[in-house]
Amino acid sequence: MKKAMNYILIILLVLGLSGCSKNVIKDLEINNNECKIEQEIDTHGGFLGDGEYFAKINCKDIKPDQLSSNWKKVPTSDNVKELLDMDQCDEDSCKNFYERYNVPDITNGYYLLKDRHSETKDTYDDTNINNRASWNVTLVLLDNNTNTIYYYRLDT
Repeated sequence: MKKAMNYILIILLVLGLSGCSKNVIKDLEINNNECKIEQEIDTHGGFLGDGEYFAKINCKDIKPDQLSSNWKKVPTSDNVKELLDMDQCDEDSCKNFYERYNVPDITNGYYLLKDRHSETKDTYDDTNINNRASWNVTLVLLDNNTNTIYYYRLDT
């Protein structure tokens, strides 16, 4: 009986993780079916579900006309830059988004920001993302030189 329960838990975990990956691809707002997640890091946990989710996604030949109108050309806005440059510290060191996830400085690409905070009035407006006590944002960066997407979800 105990073995059967373990198998059921493993199956549910696999199904849950595969659904998460599909939701990430859907959340990109890109009309390109040739995207594949290469790396995932998820620190969400605990009672409130705070944490970060990061995915490095490789897509084949992304063209600007495949992006929804919510994507913007880099460089990012000052508000998004401030969010990405914010250091987060652990016992050993303090690192910003680029250092934690080994993301290059993207000079040829696009970005998509979704403010998921309960106080937001426009999901795609970054005006108030740094003026609250918590962050609930999704940020997607596209490097056109490598067809690589960096997906970042922050929940505090």
